[in-house]
Amino acid sequence: MRRLLARDADFQHQSFLELRPIAVYLQILGILAWLASLLFSHRYRQIDNLNAVLVCLIMLIGVLLSHHASHHRTLLLGMLLYLGGLALGFRLNMLIVTDPSPWAISIAVCISLTMAPVFHHTPAFLLASTGIWAVLLQGTQGDPRLWAQDSWVILLIVTSTTSGLMLNILFRRLRLRDFTVRCELEALAFQDVLTGIDNRRSLLEKMQAWYPAQLGYFLMVDIDDFKSVNDDFGHDAGDKVLQDIAALLSRHPEVSLCGRLGGEEFGLFTRLSDHGQVQRLACQLIQQVNQCRIQHRQLSISIGIVSMDGRIGLSAALREADRALYQAKRNGKNRHVFATSSDDAVTPLTLQPKADVAMKKPPEGGLSVTHSKTQAS
Repeated sequence: MRRLLARDADFQHQSFLELRPIAVYLQILGILAWLASLLFSHRYRQIDNLNAVLVCLIMLIGVLLSHHASHHRTLLLGMLLYLGGLALGFRLNMLIVTDPSPWAISIAVCISLTMAPVFHHTPAFLLASTGIWAVLLQGTQGDPRLWAQDSWVILLIVTSTTSGLMLNILFRRLRLRDFTVRCELEALAFQDVLTGIDNRRSLLEKMQAWYPAQLGYFLMVDIDDFKSVNDDFGHDAGDKVLQDIAALLSRHPEVSLCGRLGGEEFGLFTRLSDHGQVQRLACQLIQQVNQCRIQHRQLSISIGIVSMDGRIGLSAALREADRALYQAKRNGKNRHVFATSSDDAVTPLTLQPKADVAMKKPPEGGLSVTHSKTQAS
């Protein structure tokens, strides 16, 4: 439920960013059209300059609100204010026209249909459309030629409003489809397809956004002897191992960021700042992986750790973590190594007897990843 609400909020914000410039352009176009009609009307009769200035001021305030809006509600307020001013402006011009009824209907239809796609919420469009018709038709009740055929007028109002409603829904669905496709492309670009966690690009971008404002430790994790898993048990088993270990690493409460760097290598970021706490975290991850088995083979990982205390850049931290990881490999695997000179530490874990961990071909009949009941000491 929360994911759906977050997705709807993201879609609403994306629609706001797309609709804001369009709304401003349409508002400017409407003001120019109103000024043109004002000039044409002024040739025949004197207009009320004070009312014209007030109407123009209302529309300009609406345009400014829409242009500087930082939230969809502010944009909606600016649009409603502008449309109210525009309808009043044309109503003011029609006061000096001999036969205002045809103009009132034509202008109301044009405004309703033009602004229909710009509203994100359908009820807001219906409210604006109703207000436009009410303002522009005000004062035409005494026109016998118009209301003698009131059924046609009502039909025109309903038809134009329905057409605007259809345009509003259609453009909303097009925006939703575009948003959905964009989200899927972003997932492909920033999410590892096999494991479902962040890929290298996504992980590094998040770390760049966090660091150095957020300090902590970076852990580079590599599955030991993963090639032999693929060779002995097949690539399907290797994929299952990657998925299970990725889930295990990302679920740990002290792991703030988790991503697959490539192959059997993962990157973790923790906000822990104490060396001892990070060491316990590394030991816990190693022990949890040791409980995973594929047939009779125990799985293990090696970890290189670097302190990200603000004195080292992100690229340098990755290089130091990689060096520490390979030092852990050279020291016998299934352990962690700190990269900093002051924290150089190698923590081996006692493995089960060789016979139990020996690399063997599985018997015919498939494979499975199980959990051992024996804890690594």
